[in-house]
Amino acid sequence: MVTIKRGTIEDVDNLLRLSINLFDEIGHKFPIADNKKAKAFCHNLLKNKNYVVFIASDSKNSACGIITLNEGLSVYAGGTFGIIREFYVAKQKRSSGIGKQLLQSAVEFARSKGWKRLEVTPPHKEEWKRTYNFYMREGFIEIGPRLKLENL
Repeated sequence: MVTIKRGTIEDVDNLLRLSINLFDEIGHKFPIADNKKAKAFCHNLLKNKNYVVFIASDSKNSACGIITLNEGLSVYAGGTFGIIREFYVAKQKRSSGIGKQLLQSAVEFARSKGWKRLEVTPPHKEEWKRTYNFYMREGFIEIGPRLKLENL
């Protein structure tokens, strides 16, 4: 049995661990190398009212998945909308419905906020077909790739 709850300050270690696992798996370097600083950063995220975390825990009360959101505002979206920032389920727990439950928690939260839509930047379609197909099965549609400008 899996339980989904909204993350709190007490979940800082889970947020950090699962985020590091996500970054490792997709081949990205975690942005903060020092563990103490990374933990403080995650602590501040959890205190921020504009950053929402849902955590999945298994029957042994071990955190095995996360989805994080924040609010965007734009003309193209017709107002406020949600952005999925991180979404991860531990490898050994995949295909058990945890991702779907986490996403459902995000959708319910989005509705409660009156958001018009949820957006996500998935990993590359060719390399991560299973992940991409999950989003498509859950009703997401392609709106194009995202770009970034760093080191500002």
